[in-house]
Amino acid sequence: MDDQIKRKVYSYIGFAVKARKIVFGKERIRAYIRAPRKKKLIIIAKDASERTKRDTIIRCENKNVPYIVMFTKEELGRLLDKPGVSVVGLEEDSLIEAIEKVVK
Repeated sequence: MDDQIKRKVYSYIGFAVKARKIVFGKERIRAYIRAPRKKKLIIIAKDASERTKRDTIIRCENKNVPYIVMFTKEELGRLLDKPGVSVVGLEEDSLIEAIEKVVK
């Protein structure tokens, strides 16, 4: 994936953080995946543990939730001002659509 796409997606996630339309933390991510929201998008850090990646991907696939494996835990953590975040979910439909357009 080229740097321009990565920068755009990173800035969209940043907008979601500012708008407080982001979910992170194991239990909140699981609830987000199960929730009956129409639009969802999960972003998984490339360097998340294999167990975390596998667990999240299986849950996403079971519920037909799109996901992207991108960024590092440090990069995601920097956006949220938290140390090492492995998985985030977005709750803003327009930002989800913008990311999906850029990534496809």
